[in-house]
Amino acid sequence: MRREHPLRILRYSMKNLWLLIFPIVRGAYHFASREDVEAWLHGTWFELLILLAIFGYGWLNWYFRQFDVQDEQLYVRDGILFTRQRFLPIRNLSAMVIEKPVWLRPFGGEYLCADAAGGLLEATDILLLIRRKDEKLFRDAVPRLRQGKRHHYADKVGIGRTLLFSMIFSSSFSGALYLAIFWFQGGRIARDLIREFQLTERLNNISATLASRLMGIPPAAVAVSIFILSTWLLSFIANLIRYGGFVMESDKRMIAVRSGLVTRRHYCLNSRMVNYIDIRQNVFTKLCKIYSLAVNCPGYSSRRGVIPICMPILIRKELEETLPMIFPGSRLSKCKLRPPWHSWWGYVCIPVCMAIAVIPVSAILLRLFPAFDDVIRFFRVMLLIPLLWKLIVQIIAFTTTGVTISKGHACIRYCRGLTFHTIICDSDRIVKVRIHRHFWHHFTGKCHVLIYLRSESPRYCTLIGMQYSEVKEQLKEYL
Repeated sequence: MRREHPLRILRYSMKNLWLLIFPIVRGAYHFASREDVEAWLHGTWFELLILLAIFGYGWLNWYFRQFDVQDEQLYVRDGILFTRQRFLPIRNLSAMVIEKPVWLRPFGGEYLCADAAGGLLEATDILLLIRRKDEKLFRDAVPRLRQGKRHHYADKVGIGRTLLFSMIFSSSFSGALYLAIFWFQGGRIARDLIREFQLTERLNNISATLASRLMGIPPAAVAVSIFILSTWLLSFIANLIRYGGFVMESDKRMIAVRSGLVTRRHYCLNSRMVNYIDIRQNVFTKLCKIYSLAVNCPGYSSRRGVIPICMPILIRKELEETLPMIFPGSRLSKCKLRPPWHSWWGYVCIPVCMAIAVIPVSAILLRLFPAFDDVIRFFRVMLLIPLLWKLIVQIIAFTTTGVTISKGHACIRYCRGLTFHTIICDSDRIVKVRIHRHFWHHFTGKCHVLIYLRSESPRYCTLIGMQYSEVKEQLKEYL
């Protein structure tokens, strides 16, 4: 039996730091004079006793928490008075992650996360802080990748594609550019607003220098634009650090992924446990015919905001060649069930109605507040930009949405937010199909289809404006 890294004692001790409130309260009554301070110092035995209790309890937790690999099972035992034992069979392992944070490397520490399809939703089944020498114990327990041309596939993503992926999928990309344009183009209005709140004098010399070179745009507008672009840059750098050095290998049983420039992560995924393949695009990548290949697998990048990438950037030809090599039997299929042409209004109605509403609302505001003419006109234009962008997204979604389920294979295309998804999975990964109809759908013969997929947390694909009779016929097995 083995124990975790001794640094884990600090983590277990942190849970009881609330006990320090007692020496803090006691000390608060001993700082009125020098004599009181001396009296407090003479009573430090109480503080030492509290600290000893905190770290002593942390040490006991560390000492009684043991792990090992026995009979092809991950075994963890913990508990001081009441012992809890956990067994995770290797054959049921969906993902194992070895994470090497930069701050743990000097101490020879690593995190190990092991997950199976069961257990709590989006929670790691086993999380250990192990020594570097114990890594081999877990690596030997997982089946090794088969080398050779027949079963083995490997690819290393170059720096150019990593930069492109990080740029496209930075969380603040579209918003940062939009808000930066807002402040640069609306410099005069921003100047008046900021002057009213007396913020101009707080701007630094760099902003003032840049403002003088950018055709007299107020320093505040420049400062805010720099801040917004900096938030995107931070997101871009975070993605670059996380997905830099991306290497993927696979055979028919396992998928191994290595990534990370600062915190290195090694993933081992069980191919049988992959719920579905998720091919992602946005408007830019769709026009350029670029794809990002992600997977849904319990334990793999299940944290919010982290994309479970299998291959960051692929062109169409590479996708068609790579997909069956990584996931034998998987393929892209044309959609047999699609929204009819007269369902187009259901896709574009929200952005169109909102864009139309902006015009009369702004006209009313212009009559009520003529002194703010420039401000109202400017905000009207800036509100129309994202609505028109969403309209473009919805038009593309109308032409691409659909589903095909045949011969144990499913291919689902839909749009969520500003991202286009193509889901590929076995038909048994579909948990249920739900039909949603508004009252007007009974007159038009339309419906919305929600296809729920097997996943750690509820995941469903929404198909808008489908023909109700066709859905009942082609998806009757799931209704």
